[in-house]
Amino acid sequence: MPRTQEAVDAPPRPTKRSPVSRWIPVASRLPPRTVAAALTTSAGLAVLVALGALMHQTVLVPPLAATMAIVTATPESPLAQPRHIIGGHMLSCLVCFAVLTLGWHGPWAAVVACGVACGLVLLLGAAHPPAMATAVMIMLTEPRATRFVPLLAAGAALLVAVQMVSARLRREVYPVFWW
Repeated sequence: MPRTQEAVDAPPRPTKRSPVSRWIPVASRLPPRTVAAALTTSAGLAVLVALGALMHQTVLVPPLAATMAIVTATPESPLAQPRHIIGGHMLSCLVCFAVLTLGWHGPWAAVVACGVACGLVLLLGAAHPPAMATAVMIMLTEPRATRFVPLLAAGAALLVAVQMVSARLRREVYPVFWW
């Protein structure tokens, strides 16, 4: 069917603009999930950085930043579910403090701890790749467990909570499963 001149010359229909696109013009051309993921990641990390700064433990930011990116970009993925996020980070943490308790330190101990942590989270069905970065960070920085473990647990739980709020605001389902 040939196109008429009238159809070709018709002005484009105005699109409904989101509140974000009013402030950031490029946001109107991005998929809504991309904008939501970027904003949720920033919000989650802002909460995490504030908590880390208050407790003088900003070392957690890199592995939990990777966690937040997975959660916001692929919230339906098994790796983005609370069991994997919280379980993966905490099991990895447990392995590392056990290795440190045995008197093993340094980069080679980090290799061992990371390998054991990887095997354990896979065995227990709580695989979460950023948790391996947590293992390496613990082994290389050797933080005090009494401060680090509660902060890690709170950080992982906060990231899950931030994604839950974001999903509810967008009328999406998160988490897909808890355990």
